Amino acid sequence: MQRKPKVTQEIVNNACQELLGSGKNITVNAVINAVGGSFSTVGTLVKLWKEELATHNTVAIEMPDMVYQAMERATIDIWSAVSDLASQNVQHIKKEAREAVTKAKNELAEYSGEVSRLEVKLVEVNKQLNLSQQELTSNISKTAEISAQNKALETRLADRDKELKRLQASYEKLQAELLAIAKNQTKEKSTKPKKK
Repeated sequence: MQRKPKVTQEIVNNACQELLGSGKNITVNAVINAVGGSFSTVGTLVKLWKEELATHNTVAIEMPDMVYQAMERATIDIWSAVSDLASQNVQHIKKEAREAVTKAKNELAEYSGEVSRLEVKLVEVNKQLNLSQQELTSNISKTAEISAQNKALETRLADRDKELKRLQASYEKLQAELLAIAKNQTKEKSTKPKKK
């Protein structure tokens, strides 16, 4: 079974023109008999063709001169009002722009003065920072020197402590020896006979 071609607006328009040209009534059934398709599809397309035909067949009514002149005057009046309004808006915008520029210039002058002041302060702060860094370097050097001296003193103190302990031990040894000698002498005296 062969498929029928799809019914389009162009096909329906051509069929309607042929029917119109041959003097026949343009109905949905007449168009379906000519091109095929369903009633709903062809009906919609025929309706569109008729609407388009009606817009082409409408007779244009010429505008009276009085209406044309009134429209011209109204257009001139509207244009004049729009021009005045636009001119006022432009003047207002120019005024606001001038005020904004003046304000921006004043702010720029203030900011420039502040920037200059801050730059001077930055130079001073950098000088102070350099001095502080020099002092810190000097203090670090002094601290290292004092640490070295402290270490040397600690070493000497440790050596003296060792010497003191050695001397203490020698003293205690001598004391013990002297005590032993004294005891021996006391024993010898007590063991020697007494002369009569």
